[in-house]
Amino acid sequence: MFSKTTKPSGRSVSLLRYWTTRYVLVLLGSLFVIGVIAIYWVRSNAYEQSFELMELRAFQLADLCAQVLNGPGSLEKLKHLKEIRTNRSVIQLMDHQGHLSILSNGKYEEIASTLPDHTRLFTEILHGQSTREVIPVDGQTWLRVGVPIPEEIPHGSGLFLSVPATDVLPKFEQLYGPIASLIGSVALAGWLVIYFLSRKLTSPLRQVAEAAQMIAEGGYDPDLPKEVKERELQQLITSFRDMAERLKQLEQMRTELLAGVSHELRTPITSIRGMIQAVLGKVVTDEEADEFLQISLEEAKRLQKMVEDLLSFSSFEAGAIPLQKNPVELAALVEEVIQQLRVLSQFADVRIERDLPENAVWIQGDAGLLRQILINLLNNSRAASPPDTTIRVTLRERDGQIELDVQDEGRGIPPEEQPFIFERFYRGKNGQKQNRGLGLGLTISRMLAQAHGGDLVLVQTSPAGTTFRIILPVFPHRKQHKASP
Repeated sequence: MFSKTTKPSGRSVSLLRYWTTRYVLVLLGSLFVIGVIAIYWVRSNAYEQSFELMELRAFQLADLCAQVLNGPGSLEKLKHLKEIRTNRSVIQLMDHQGHLSILSNGKYEEIASTLPDHTRLFTEILHGQSTREVIPVDGQTWLRVGVPIPEEIPHGSGLFLSVPATDVLPKFEQLYGPIASLIGSVALAGWLVIYFLSRKLTSPLRQVAEAAQMIAEGGYDPDLPKEVKERELQQLITSFRDMAERLKQLEQMRTELLAGVSHELRTPITSIRGMIQAVLGKVVTDEEADEFLQISLEEAKRLQKMVEDLLSFSSFEAGAIPLQKNPVELAALVEEVIQQLRVLSQFADVRIERDLPENAVWIQGDAGLLRQILINLLNNSRAASPPDTTIRVTLRERDGQIELDVQDEGRGIPPEEQPFIFERFYRGKNGQKQNRGLGLGLTISRMLAQAHGGDLVLVQTSPAGTTFRIILPVFPHRKQHKASP
């Protein structure tokens, strides 16, 4: 009944896991980059602030040196000043000849002699500029700034202040923990947010996937959410529900079709077999035998017609419609079909009225196939109408196209059946009881109309009657031709 379903590959993952995993990876990568940038910015900002404080301190010391050295005294006086003695740094004075004097006391006095040479920067100081350096000293990082002394003095023209980085910079290692904790907290919060959002978003999708699996297994009543806030998901669910309902109806139609076609084909075969056996067995003779043979012939013709309909439908559905287009005058074709049907017994009590234009109406098409469409519509109208009825055929040209209406006084088509009247093998409830056919007439007629570049549509239906319309394109060179024979 159903084709074998293919199970998902073992490598496939759920949509929730797929997106949350990728989001977390992207989030962690982004936070890592942000963390690196943040650490770099913090370090750069810390260095900048430390250099600014050191420059401020160096300018203060330079002013102090200028005051002391301009008066009576010597460098020894500077070394004993409180500002110099208690300063946790290396202070160096350099005169205009490049001679260096060390003012530092305490634990940094021995280190002062190991500081890298700074004579290359002295030119900048002589021009009134300050300098900044990051220098290595005995495996440690030091910061050094140089500033000019305000006034020219015999013992110095510039002052250098050097400080270990550990004394002025924060311990960056202590910042890594809080930054890592912050990144982890943001990552966790982001993952929770995207997890619950993705779960909410994928929940209706999972239900749709389960519903699709149910339909694949033959169930057509899936449990789908009634409403979701997301418009696209609501459209998906609504469309899927409509599709499931339509599949359910089509499956029901298919089941009924198999039973109906089997019955329709078996009935004439059984009838023919029984009647022929009766004739061969001499159960009936003479005129009664002839009547049995005549009935068998009619049943054989009906059986042949059903087989031809099946073959035609299969051919048309494959796109192999044998269309031979020629100029056709449609009004003349309508008259011909009406005259052809009037002589049939089933149309003996039917009045066929026609409303045809005075001027010729030309189309480019296959006269035989167009005749088949019209005959099928008229036969359907007759089958749906009561005795002593009227069928009206109207032909008009409007809005650049030709419209051919067939209107009857039949019982109409129930609203629940109207969406399916052009479906293959659909006969409706009344058709199943009264019509002896396969339900391919309207399907084939519509295919033929569409093959001519037109269509066959239901215009209106009610308990008072039904109107079908054949729509065909106008033949642009119709005035150059005469009616087809």
